[in-house]
Amino acid sequence: MINWHDADGKPVTDHDLNLSLKDYIASNGIIYVGTDSMLYSTNCNFASVIALYDPVLNVAKYYFKKQKLDSKIYKNLQVKIMNEVSLSLETAQYILDNYPDAVIEIHVDIGTSSKSKTRSMFSHVKGWIQGAGFDFKVKPNAWSSDIADWHTK
Repeated sequence: MINWHDADGKPVTDHDLNLSLKDYIASNGIIYVGTDSMLYSTNCNFASVIALYDPVLNVAKYYFKKQKLDSKIYKNLQVKIMNEVSLSLETAQYILDNYPDAVIEIHVDIGTSSKSKTRSMFSHVKGWIQGAGFDFKVKPNAWSSDIADWHTK
Protein backbone atom coordinates (compact mmCIF):
# COMPACT_ATOMS: atom_id res chain seq x y z
CA MET A 1 0.00 0.00 0.00
CA ILE A 2 1.19 3.53 -0.62
CA ASN A 3 0.51 7.06 0.50
CA TRP A 4 -0.12 6.31 4.16
CA HIS A 5 0.60 9.01 6.72
CA ASP A 6 0.82 9.09 10.51
CA ALA A 7 -1.51 11.22 12.63
CA ASP A 8 0.81 14.22 12.17
CA GLY A 9 0.58 13.93 8.38
CA LYS A 10 4.12 12.61 7.92
CA PRO A 11 4.49 9.95 5.19
CA VAL A 12 4.89 6.40 6.48
CA THR A 13 6.74 3.74 4.52
CA ASP A 14 5.16 0.34 3.90
CA HIS A 15 7.94 -1.12 6.04
CA ASP A 16 7.16 1.12 9.03
CA LEU A 17 3.41 0.60 8.70
CA ASN A 18 3.89 -3.16 8.55
CA LEU A 19 6.18 -3.13 11.61
CA SER A 20 3.59 -1.19 13.55
CA LEU A 21 0.81 -3.59 12.48
CA LYS A 22 2.94 -6.64 13.27
CA ASP A 23 3.74 -5.42 16.80
CA TYR A 24 0.14 -4.42 17.45
CA ILE A 25 -1.28 -7.73 16.21
CA ALA A 26 1.21 -9.59 18.40
CA SER A 27 -0.30 -7.80 21.41
CA ASN A 28 -3.72 -9.22 20.40
CA GLY A 29 -5.17 -5.87 19.45
CA ILE A 30 -8.15 -5.34 17.20
CA ILE A 31 -7.39 -3.24 14.13
CA TYR A 32 -10.06 -0.67 13.34
CA VAL A 33 -10.56 0.48 9.76
CA GLY A 34 -12.79 3.34 8.71
CA THR A 35 -13.35 5.66 5.76
CA ASP A 36 -15.21 8.93 5.41
CA SER A 37 -15.68 11.46 2.63
CA MET A 38 -16.49 15.10 2.05
CA LEU A 39 -18.26 16.24 -1.12
CA TYR A 40 -17.20 19.52 -2.71
CA SER A 41 -18.39 21.12 -5.95
CA THR A 42 -15.64 19.65 -8.15
CA ASN A 43 -14.27 16.74 -6.13
CA CYS A 44 -15.02 14.31 -3.34
CA ASN A 45 -12.26 13.78 -0.76
CA PHE A 46 -12.02 10.29 0.72
CA ALA A 47 -9.87 9.44 3.74
CA SER A 48 -9.26 5.94 5.10
CA VAL A 49 -7.87 5.17 8.54
CA ILE A 50 -6.13 2.23 10.17
CA ALA A 51 -6.48 2.75 13.94
CA LEU A 52 -4.64 0.82 16.65
CA TYR A 53 -6.32 1.32 20.03
CA ASP A 54 -4.46 1.07 23.34
CA PRO A 55 -7.00 0.37 26.11
CA VAL A 56 -4.46 1.06 28.85
CA LEU A 57 -3.70 4.58 27.60
CA ASN A 58 -7.22 5.03 26.16
CA VAL A 59 -5.76 6.40 22.94
CA ALA A 60 -5.54 5.29 19.33
CA LYS A 61 -2.49 5.50 17.12
CA TYR A 62 -3.58 5.78 13.53
CA TYR A 63 -2.53 6.03 9.91
CA PHE A 64 -4.50 7.61 7.09
CA LYS A 65 -4.51 7.95 3.33
CA LYS A 66 -6.46 10.36 1.16
CA GLN A 67 -7.91 10.39 -2.35
CA LYS A 68 -9.51 13.18 -4.36
CA LEU A 69 -11.98 11.97 -6.96
CA ASP A 70 -14.27 13.78 -9.37
CA SER A 71 -17.48 14.72 -7.56
CA LYS A 72 -19.99 13.91 -10.32
CA ILE A 73 -20.95 10.36 -9.33
CA TYR A 74 -20.52 10.98 -5.59
CA LYS A 75 -23.38 13.47 -5.46
CA ASN A 76 -25.49 10.32 -5.08
CA LEU A 77 -25.26 9.48 -1.36
CA GLN A 78 -25.50 5.71 -1.90
CA VAL A 79 -22.63 5.74 -4.40
CA LYS A 80 -20.51 7.82 -2.01
CA ILE A 81 -21.18 5.51 0.96
CA MET A 82 -20.56 2.39 -1.13
CA ASN A 83 -17.17 3.79 -2.16
CA GLU A 84 -16.34 4.47 1.50
CA VAL A 85 -17.18 0.85 2.33
CA SER A 86 -15.20 -0.41 -0.67
CA LEU A 87 -12.11 1.56 0.40
CA SER A 88 -12.40 0.22 3.95
CA LEU A 89 -12.76 -3.34 2.70
CA GLU A 90 -9.75 -2.89 0.43
CA THR A 91 -7.68 -1.70 3.39
CA ALA A 92 -8.92 -4.47 5.67
CA GLN A 93 -8.21 -7.10 3.03
CA TYR A 94 -4.67 -5.79 2.54
CA ILE A 95 -4.06 -6.16 6.28
CA LEU A 96 -5.60 -9.64 6.37
CA ASP A 97 -3.59 -10.76 3.33
CA ASN A 98 -0.39 -9.82 5.14
CA TYR A 99 -1.51 -10.82 8.64
CA PRO A 100 -3.99 -13.71 8.45
CA ASP A 101 -4.41 -13.75 12.25
CA ALA A 102 -5.39 -10.09 12.44
CA VAL A 103 -8.74 -9.24 13.99
CA ILE A 104 -10.27 -6.36 12.04
CA GLU A 105 -13.35 -4.29 12.72
CA ILE A 106 -14.67 -1.97 10.00
CA HIS A 107 -16.33 1.26 11.07
CA VAL A 108 -18.93 2.63 8.67
CA ASP A 109 -20.27 6.17 8.57
CA ILE A 110 -23.95 5.27 8.41
CA GLY A 111 -26.67 5.73 10.99
CA THR A 112 -29.58 3.59 12.06
CA SER A 113 -31.87 6.21 13.59
CA SER A 114 -35.09 7.17 11.85
CA LYS A 115 -33.57 10.57 11.00
CA SER A 116 -30.53 9.10 9.22
CA LYS A 117 -30.46 9.39 5.42
CA THR A 118 -28.19 6.33 5.28
CA ARG A 119 -30.36 4.06 7.44
CA SER A 120 -31.80 2.25 4.40
CA MET A 121 -28.30 1.07 3.48
CA PHE A 122 -27.68 -0.74 6.77
CA SER A 123 -28.68 -4.27 5.68
CA HIS A 124 -26.77 -4.07 2.41
CA VAL A 125 -23.60 -2.75 4.06
CA LYS A 126 -23.88 -5.26 6.90
CA GLY A 127 -24.17 -8.16 4.45
CA TRP A 128 -21.28 -6.92 2.32
CA ILE A 129 -18.88 -6.46 5.25
CA GLN A 130 -19.86 -9.60 7.14
CA GLY A 131 -19.86 -11.57 3.88
CA ALA A 132 -16.23 -10.47 3.43
CA GLY A 133 -15.51 -11.89 6.89
CA PHE A 134 -15.19 -8.72 8.98
CA ASP A 135 -16.94 -7.37 12.03
CA PHE A 136 -18.38 -3.88 11.74
CA LYS A 137 -19.80 -0.97 13.69
CA VAL A 138 -21.95 1.98 12.62
CA LYS A 139 -22.69 5.36 14.19
CA PRO A 140 -22.31 6.20 17.03
CA ASN A 141 -19.74 3.42 17.57
CA ALA A 142 -17.85 3.92 14.29
CA TRP A 143 -15.13 6.06 15.81
CA SER A 144 -12.38 5.29 13.27
CA SER A 145 -14.57 6.75 10.52
CA ASP A 146 -14.81 9.87 12.71
CA ILE A 147 -11.01 10.05 12.67
CA ALA A 148 -11.12 9.69 8.88
CA ASP A 149 -13.51 12.64 8.77
CA TRP A 150 -10.74 14.88 10.20
CA HIS A 151 -8.70 14.21 7.05
CA THR A 152 -11.41 14.79 4.41
CA LYS A 153 -11.10 18.57 4.61
